[in-house]
Amino acid sequence: MTDEHVEHRREWVDSRIVKLATIFAIDIHACARLLIRKSVTPLIFATVIYNLLGCGSPNAIANATDNPVVLLDSYYSDLYAWNDQGGLEQTQLGRGINLGNYLEAPVEGEWSGGRVLIEDDLQRIAAAGFKTVRIPVRWSAHADLTFPYAINAIFMARVKEVVGWANNAHLKVILNVHHYTKMMHDPESQQAGHILRLQGIWQQMSEQFPLSEYGHDNLIFELLNEPNSSIDHSDWNNIIARLLTVIWGDMAAQQNDGTTQRTVMIGSANWSQPDDLAKLRLPSSVNARNTIITIHYYKPFHFTHQGAKWVNGADDWIGTRWLGTQSDQAPLIAMFDRVTRWNAHANRGFEIFIGEFGVYSRSVDPDQQKAWTAFIAREAEKRNMSWAYWEYASGFGAYDANKGQWRPKLIEALIPVQ
Repeated sequence: MTDEHVEHRREWVDSRIVKLATIFAIDIHACARLLIRKSVTPLIFATVIYNLLGCGSPNAIANATDNPVVLLDSYYSDLYAWNDQGGLEQTQLGRGINLGNYLEAPVEGEWSGGRVLIEDDLQRIAAAGFKTVRIPVRWSAHADLTFPYAINAIFMARVKEVVGWANNAHLKVILNVHHYTKMMHDPESQQAGHILRLQGIWQQMSEQFPLSEYGHDNLIFELLNEPNSSIDHSDWNNIIARLLTVIWGDMAAQQNDGTTQRTVMIGSANWSQPDDLAKLRLPSSVNARNTIITIHYYKPFHFTHQGAKWVNGADDWIGTRWLGTQSDQAPLIAMFDRVTRWNAHANRGFEIFIGEFGVYSRSVDPDQQKAWTAFIAREAEKRNMSWAYWEYASGFGAYDANKGQWRPKLIEALIPVQ
């Protein structure tokens, strides 16, 4: 074992053994460091540390023996008969997946190890049983800052290429404006300019994706991903009305054929959290025929984002468990029930689409990741809510691009075996 390997193992042990020592009141930390100093063989070292870590600490990464998942096996089955049509008999969008970390990166490939989307990706997604792809796009990185806010023609062609691949694979597409971060963080005095730019972006998108070429059933426009920070609820309700005036009014010739109009997708401010639906104020033009309501859900956050490198303090959450116990399930079921009650009010009855949910894969126990994912998917299906897992092939990904295969536990959670 090289000095580099020893140092790496020492750091790994330090981060986990200290937590165990406080629980079991024994000096496991000192024991582990002693093993390192004695330069034991890698096999013996790994065996001892594995046994130490498998002792059942509620803050340690659970293993199958000491912290078994107790979620009913039925959650891994086609509990609500969605397999045959992928949920399209029950909803407009059915089961979906996000093409995350590609077109919403500053430059495609920057967040995916140089990998870019190819047509095989869309064919693979369709073959797995998904019916919808959500395509997050960072248009703001490719649009001029001044009127008419022209979108780079090469980038527009690239987005159209990916949308075309998806539709050719018989996948429905949700196309959004994603990561307009400057709009979210600039002061109120600069918001008017950002809103005009966002309207200009949607005008161009409406021109480039007309209803005559991208049918009502094949393409949905999502107005803005996760409004937050500088965009509060009041701001967002106003922006919704302005964007719909562009898409359904100014661009009616492209987005309304006299019989149908482009379906839009709208979430709430404050990151599209479910409980913020109560603060959503929709224009009178919005109804269940032309609008889908989206929510995003990543709770409990310390479980779903443990070890996430972009979240401060996330390494301290490593070992957070979700076993599918009644206490684990209760807050998730309560969330679903609150959304259902909101949607039952007069003049609603929208399709509810869980546009993002997932568990970061770096540190989580795979069986627990599978259990949480299957629970969210089946509970959504129970209530005829469509969904899209976050995401295809990156940190949360259901597909392992390096191995060239779906991650077995995640794909079984999302698309149950017949």
